Amino acid sequence: MPVINPGPGDTDRKQLGFVWFFTLIAPFALSLGLLVLFYLEHGWPFVKTLLLTAAAVFFFFGRFVILSGSSSTTGETYSAVDDVMQEAVQQAARFFSSGELAFLVFYMDVMVACLLAFHIGFLYRLPLLGNKLEELQEDGKFILASNPWMKSATFAGIVAFCVFPLAATGSVGGSIFGRLLGMSRLGTFFGVVTGSAVGCSLMYFGATLINRYLDRDNPWLTIGGIVFVVLMILWLNQRYRKMKAQWRSDLASRHHEK
Repeated sequence: MPVINPGPGDTDRKQLGFVWFFTLIAPFALSLGLLVLFYLEHGWPFVKTLLLTAAAVFFFFGRFVILSGSSSTTGETYSAVDDVMQEAVQQAARFFSSGELAFLVFYMDVMVACLLAFHIGFLYRLPLLGNKLEELQEDGKFILASNPWMKSATFAGIVAFCVFPLAATGSVGGSIFGRLLGMSRLGTFFGVVTGSAVGCSLMYFGATLINRYLDRDNPWLTIGGIVFVVLMILWLNQRYRKMKAQWRSDLASRHHEK
């Protein structure tokens, strides 16, 4: 199984040239430029809401935020999520439509894929980020071992990997997974982008059904929906951790037998 080389990336810089610098700088420059533009057009409250929503997407909710509805009052129902995330979900529901949230998630995935697909070796050398990337690399090995078909269907494999809404998947895990499959940087990038587009489209379709058949103005439905999403995320991640722990145990047993 391929292992990502966490080297300094000097060879990459020489081989890729302008592309190496562009893919490293462009995501930050473009995002900063958009924030300045939004500030000038809509003011600080809009930018604050956008940043809170982006944080909620990246650190907890992922694509599930696309399903969020109208705002509701906070209470004990939100005890599973901290205050910052509560505000982010409420503000997102108040300011953004499901389509806008889907585009936000897709944009974030594209920017992350642009960074990681082309600079994964360089990013491994960063103190805190490097350790987290190593954990995600192990996640990729586990999923690849659990789904051997992905080794032959490389592009379809990375698309499927990115569609499924788990903390270990998405654009970050997908960028690492593509390299584990031996894909090129460009192939990995387009695989992650395609997977994100499919995943966001599915969530947007789900949000459309919710808007059509459920009353968004009903506070109990709103609260119940948020609780359901939070519990679903926690259950999926807990289930994933148990499966990964079993895989680690089996792997250790095989090594011990040898």
